[in-house]
Parts: sequence; structure tokens; C-alpha cells
Amino acid sequence: MVFFTCNICGESVKKPSVEKHYQTRCRGNEKNVSCMDCLKDFYSEEYVAHTKCISEAQKYANQNQSFVAKESRNKNAQKQESWMDIIRAILDSSEYNLTPALRTAFQRLQSVDNVPRKRAKFENFVGNCMRMPRQQATQVWDILEKELNKMKEAKQEQLAQAKAAREAAQNGKAEKKDEKEQLETDAPPKKKSKVAAEAEVEAAREESENTNSNDFDWTTQLSKIVSKQADGIYLEKLKKKLLKKYSKHVSVDELSEKQAKKFHKRFDKQLKLCATLRLDGDLVKSC
Repeated sequence: MVFFTCNICGESVKKPSVEKHYQTRCRGNEKNVSCMDCLKDFYSEEYVAHTKCISEAQKYANQNQSFVAKESRNKNAQKQESWMDIIRAILDSSEYNLTPALRTAFQRLQSVDNVPRKRAKFENFVGNCMRMPRQQATQVWDILEKELNKMKEAKQEQLAQAKAAREAAQNGKAEKKDEKEQLETDAPPKKKSKVAAEAEVEAAREESENTNSNDFDWTTQLSKIVSKQADGIYLEKLKKKLLKKYSKHVSVDELSEKQAKKFHKRFDKQLKLCATLRLDGDLVKSC
């Protein structure tokens, strides 16, 4: 609650009691008070708008730079300030066409810091503490309630707009992502590098050769070549003859180093497995 000092008699006065003070003790004098916290002077009815002042901690923080004031966590004070904002909005609005009596009632409410925010308590409070007639208290509450509902609707609309903006932004991001994925799907395949292309060709060629080499009848070809020589055939000569047949079978003029190595290994193995041939020194003969 805000406290004032009367600049005429020096007495400290609570804000709700300022009006009574100038009707009794300082009667006949123009209102002239100073806020006890911020030390600001107010003349006539200026003090009415001074509903909240700096805290003691904030005052000392201004005097001492090393002092850090703690943030206030008084939720009731925040709600009361919102209530005061509604009263000020009603006084500033031309929508309600306030009668002089109702305007005076709202101005008096401005000077009170603990206005109840429930209908029954509000009507009892203004009736007992402010001597406001019951009918007038009901009219004041109806206007307060109407302004409060209007502010709630405005806040809900603002929240809805913010939510719609967030959803639109999220949908926009999702659409961009879908478009990017679609473009990547529709885009022609990237050209492969020369090295990758050569590797693929080599792999395809090797696969073809493996298939053809598997189809090559080693036993039959070896037996056919050796059978034509009654006294047998030298091992190296047999290998050269078979190499020509093998190269023709895999459709190459000359085997690569890798292919040649594979051929020699396979030749030695198949020669040992062939039951119709035997190795006599450097000669290969039919059994």
C-alpha cells in the first residue's frame, strides 16, 4: 500500500485516508502530499493515479549500485495491478457513458489498493468501507465484469493468433521439407565419377568372367588336348594350349594379370583332380 506525507501538517497518511484527511485535519487546504517511498510530490487529485510505488529494496538499490534488489514474487500484487488497469481503462473509455456518480465511484476505487475481485466480497467491501449504495455497487460491478470479459476475449484472441502463427510456421517448414524431398526424388541421378564408373565396369567384367569360367569344362578340355598326343605333352605346352581355349571362352584376347594368376591356380588344381590324366616328370599323359 502507498503511504503519503501531508506537506501541510507533516502527518503520514495511507492512500485511502487522504480524502478524509483533507476533509478533517487539513480542511480548507488544497491537497499536497509526497510519496514516502519515491518522495515525489502530488497536487490536488494527482495522487489518485499513484497506485504502486518502488519497493524499499529498489530505493536502496538506486542509492547503492552494489545493492541488488530481489524481484518481487507477490502474485496478489500483480493481480491487483491488473484490476487497477481495468478500472483505469473504464475511466478512459467512452463506451460506458459513465454518469458523474459512477465516475466518482471508479475514481474512489482507484485510490484503494485491496479491491476484492469477487462479486459478493466486492459489493460488501464498497458498501461497508466506501459507503456506496447497493444499487450503485451492482452497477459498478457489472461494468467491471463487462470490461474484464472484454479483456479476456482480447487475450484469448491474441493467444489464438499466436498459436495460428506458430502452426503456420511449422506447416511452412514441413511443406519446404516435402518439396525438398520431392525435388531430390525427381532430380536426375548424379553423374558418377570416372573412378566409380571404371570400378563398376571392372566389377561387371569380373562377374561375367567368373560366370564364364565356371562354365568352362576343365576336365574335358584337358583330356581332349592330352589325348591327341600319344606320347604325352609337356606341362607348359599343355598350359599354353588350354590358356588359348580359356581366353576364347571368356571372350578376351589377353588375360589381365589378375585373371592370369587365377587361371594358373585353377589349372594346377584341375590337373590334379583329373582322374584320366597323370603327370610324369614334365609330361602329362593319359592314364
